[in-house]
Amino acid sequence: MSRESRRSRRVPVTCPARIRTLGQGPSYYGTCTDLSVAGLTVQSSFVPRPDEELEVTVMAPRAGQLAAAPMVARVRVRRCHALEQSEVYEIGMEIMEVLS
Repeated sequence: MSRESRRSRRVPVTCPARIRTLGQGPSYYGTCTDLSVAGLTVQSSFVPRPDEELEVTVMAPRAGQLAAAPMVARVRVRRCHALEQSEVYEIGMEIMEVLS
């Protein structure tokens, strides 16, 4: 999906993220690089299957002394590609349901 065809504006962020396969599978870690009401992008060494459904936890940035609660969502993988000369992949995900 091209950036121009997105329905929601993505906001650039730099937040720690945990990716977990459904069914209490193993956890993988990465960095959420953008977020919108409809989707997000995470950079990680994890390589998901196309259209795989996952659970993603995104830690919110600290606001002074306060730590906001993380966002947990069930997502569907929409794209995944390797970043140049790296073992890191950029994973574009559609938010299916916000769990908390």
